[in-house]
Amino acid sequence: MKKLIVMSALMVCALTVNAQETEKSSPFSASVELTSKYLWRGQEYGEAPTIFPTLGYGTGGLSVYATGAYTFDNSWREADLGISYTYKDFTLGVVDYYYPTPTGERDKLFEFDKDKTGHLFEGCLTYAPASIPVSAMISTFFYGADKNLNGDQAWSTYAELGYHYDFSETNIFSVALGASLNKSLYNNFETGFSIVNIALKYQTEIPTGKKFRIPVSAQYVINPQKEKSYISFSIGLSI
Repeated sequence: MKKLIVMSALMVCALTVNAQETEKSSPFSASVELTSKYLWRGQEYGEAPTIFPTLGYGTGGLSVYATGAYTFDNSWREADLGISYTYKDFTLGVVDYYYPTPTGERDKLFEFDKDKTGHLFEGCLTYAPASIPVSAMISTFFYGADKNLNGDQAWSTYAELGYHYDFSETNIFSVALGASLNKSLYNNFETGFSIVNIALKYQTEIPTGKKFRIPVSAQYVINPQKEKSYISFSIGLSI
């Protein structure tokens, strides 16, 4: 269950993944998730249902993954690479976020000059103790296309506190409170500290055989800084 909370708060800092500790003969994993609305840290991305394919590898405390996000109407595209290491209650991760456009004029994959690159690199630290149902996470974009209104590195920083109540191993209710700690991409560089994400989520699984899992979830999200609220539904398939 600890792995579920770490991945839900982290997805090594990227997306929410429905994963839990299971006996596996292979260190490799694969999943796909379909959601009615792409919501991340209180932010809305795209204008249509979104599919998230993910490939992962884990051994010991080390995890690496590649994941994407693609809306049905082509209004949003995303391809991310991440790596993390977990030691006891702490997980440290680094993510490369990349947003390819149809023309590719300003998002060349192998362009890493800090003033030209379309990549955003983020460091993230998560604390998820096994003894109590809480988690804490802080993340910062430290390199790449995260620029403020003056064109300088913005160092957009996000922090989140989470709580979960487990009705069973596969029926979980969780609450998250997230804030931008500075003028950042989360608040359009309009203000400093601001609450940008209040999320209530219920997740469970559709019973299947031992090889496949079908996680489903629903969440209600409020972004006080933008004075908006959202509801989304998701269903996935994991092997």
